[in-house]
Amino acid sequence: MSSFTLKITKLTYLDLGIIYIVMRDLYKVLGLSKSATDEEIKKAYRKLARKYHPDLNPGDKKAEAKFKEVNEAYSILSNKEKRAQYDRGEEFDFGKEFREGRTYTYHFGGGRFNFKDIFKDIFNTEDIFTRGAFRENYTKGRNINYKMDLDLEDAVKGKIITLNIGGERTKIKIPPGIKDGTKLKIREKGERGPGGRGDLHLTVHIKPHPHFRYDGKNLYTTLSIPLKTAILGGKAEVKTLNGSVTIKIPPRTQGGQIFKIKGKIAQENIYATIKVEIPSKISKKGEQILRRFFEEEEL
Repeated sequence: MSSFTLKITKLTYLDLGIIYIVMRDLYKVLGLSKSATDEEIKKAYRKLARKYHPDLNPGDKKAEAKFKEVNEAYSILSNKEKRAQYDRGEEFDFGKEFREGRTYTYHFGGGRFNFKDIFKDIFNTEDIFTRGAFRENYTKGRNINYKMDLDLEDAVKGKIITLNIGGERTKIKIPPGIKDGTKLKIREKGERGPGGRGDLHLTVHIKPHPHFRYDGKNLYTTLSIPLKTAILGGKAEVKTLNGSVTIKIPPRTQGGQIFKIKGKIAQENIYATIKVEIPSKISKKGEQILRRFFEEEEL
């Protein structure tokens, strides 16, 4: 005849998951018999931990759950005192092992019992296992992958933005100088699950800008100047993300020449490449003057 007593203080579904995992046959989890030596336990654990490690099974929820299960079994069987206590079926303090300040105690004999029925009787409710409120492998909720379009100004300056993901408003801090394609991980902002929330994986896409190209550090633009300014020198207006600035164009400036304008917002610099504008219409008199000029200067 099996016996089972459980003392519960503020029990949650997560706590149920912890209890249920420990109540399973820990030796079976590691593929061992009860007579396994310490060295055999260690060897089996290492083999299974490598097999189910999340880094070797990316995105595999079953492998992730198995990895947790193996670690939990090993945490008890690798400790002589805990293993002996488990083997004897004596009182086991779950609160001390997993949830400080809470106490769950059980006694049981060598027979078998239906663990689902026990909790069904305790809580006077439907089978919480099949309802989905509790699962054997209590894992975090799924991660959420989200692509976000960002204005260039916000990428350069940084900004706190609010996203509506799954009907929930989430504030995200965008650091200054973020690059196109940057991936941000926001912990515990994914879907909810029995073991907590998953993470939010955010991929940033910087929207095209009409005047600038951005590499995450500097801005690049094209500055068109009249032929007269290119030959004789003068001034030109350069657009920035914080208004316009006036720069001096020296005489005989060549097309393709690059001017550097020091940044004033987030230490970004603007590199302006000169494009010389050739007049589309020239009067006959003007054409004669230019022709004579080029002949005299042998240009």
